Amino acid sequence: MSERMYPGTSQDERTGFAPYSAFEIPADLRELHGRYDVEATARRVRNFRYAEEWMMMIMGGWVATIPEVPVKTGLGKVIWETAKAADEFGKRLPELRCGRKALTQSEAGNSGFADFVQEIAAPERPDQTIEKLAGIFDVLKPHLALLYEDHMRETDQISDAPTIEILDEIVRKTRKHIAWGQEVLEQLCDTDEARARRRDRAEALRSQLIACGGATGTLEPGSA
Repeated sequence: MSERMYPGTSQDERTGFAPYSAFEIPADLRELHGRYDVEATARRVRNFRYAEEWMMMIMGGWVATIPEVPVKTGLGKVIWETAKAADEFGKRLPELRCGRKALTQSEAGNSGFADFVQEIAAPERPDQTIEKLAGIFDVLKPHLALLYEDHMRETDQISDAPTIEILDEIVRKTRKHIAWGQEVLEQLCDTDEARARRRDRAEALRSQLIACGGATGTLEPGSA
């Protein structure tokens, strides 16, 4: 009885390829144990989803009341991509093993942020386009972009990698939204009075945002 040999060890089975163990594999420089555990990440994702959902609904409601046609048409894509962001956060929640509530619900960081969102939505008249856009593009979207970037830096780089990938794409689009919105505001604010309206609106909302701790309710003053 001949000696049994493992596949690839007989002389006629050998190849010229180097063994797999000899391959140089780049070191993984990511680290475990980020700032947020699974429960904290799930709570923050619910907070993120709340903000994106409400922005989508607010801007969608404004389209009929904004008389400037270029603003109407430009908002369409922003609304769509904001809705997609909310949807991506919703898809991430079940993966975080955080209870049945997370499967279907978004959540405000606290009641102060919920009030802030309602103040963002408050301008309704056709002559308030500046106030509408300033709330979204001067205050809320810049705040969320910074918040998402902070989460990407501080979360567990390995176990929370799916959230990081979602946020990376959302931040890229959010930065484009901000640039578009602020360019539109520059065009609309062509008088001292209009510029003052934009400035006053943004300052009032920013103060309210800081006071409530931002979308997660946890930001320190000055970091919103």
